Amino acid sequence: MGRLEDLQAFARVVDARGFSGAVRLLGTTKSAVSKQVVRLEDQLGTRLLHRTTRSVSPTAEGRAVYDHALRLLDESLALETELAGRREEPRGVLRMSVSTAFGNLVFTALLAEFCARHPQLDVVLGLNDRYVDLAEEGFDVVLRLTAQPAEGLVARRLARIRFVLCASPAYLQAHGMPQTVADLAEHRCLRFGYLQSPDRWRFRHAALGEAEVQTRGRLHFESGLTANSSESLRVAALAGMGLAVLPTYAVGADLRAGRLQAVLPDWQPVGGLADADTLYAVYLPNRHLAPKVRALIDFMLEQLGDVPPWDRDGPA
Repeated sequence: MGRLEDLQAFARVVDARGFSGAVRLLGTTKSAVSKQVVRLEDQLGTRLLHRTTRSVSPTAEGRAVYDHALRLLDESLALETELAGRREEPRGVLRMSVSTAFGNLVFTALLAEFCARHPQLDVVLGLNDRYVDLAEEGFDVVLRLTAQPAEGLVARRLARIRFVLCASPAYLQAHGMPQTVADLAEHRCLRFGYLQSPDRWRFRHAALGEAEVQTRGRLHFESGLTANSSESLRVAALAGMGLAVLPTYAVGADLRAGRLQAVLPDWQPVGGLADADTLYAVYLPNRHLAPKVRALIDFMLEQLGDVPPWDRDGPA
């Protein structure tokens, strides 16, 4: 895959959208960076950059190499830092953003332990359900629930996010337990209004493949309202207002306590809200990962483990 210094030079060219910016980031010369990129292209046998007089952008192959280079550079720096025993004590201000529901239901509860471990670090936490721009808004790191992190950012996978269709026992007693995906068309379905098609739900079965249903839910949180969140859908489901597709970090405890029941447990929700199936720590590419960001990532990996706490001892 090329020498590490060549991959680094190529990655900085992509980050800076040109060779001049990469030179400033690397503290070298334009000719040296150009030779490194050409050497990498020659070794891989493909063009990695579109070059014009005004800009430089990665080809499709270049984008794949760029993503791989970021992972290698991050892992190399982590190993180098650990072996050299030069882990600095995190200090200063850590500015971060988390989705409102995940922040309220999971992350805020972990902050006390994190801050106790790093007394020289101040955390500034923003709870946002909108997309945030790390560079423009000055965030050090964002905990993002998504299927695919945005290009141009480094993303460290922290945990799988699982979704479940559920309803309260009172609702199911009054309206019956759906037996098929098609049955959902006759039920009150609580929908997440930010989605492009909130009334179309898709599910996947291990043996039967995928199925889709057009829901007609009587309760529909319109896009843009502050009530449009996993927390609101959870409260509505607990109140017996209908069925909802929700992440298990929001309803795991309710399922274990019997306040909610899983519906069609063999059918896994897919698409829509359930597309946000992985929790990532996302940050800007940098030659040296800040100790405060690494401390947060290490802490989250430790706390979440192979199976996150909200899915332990819960439904399969």
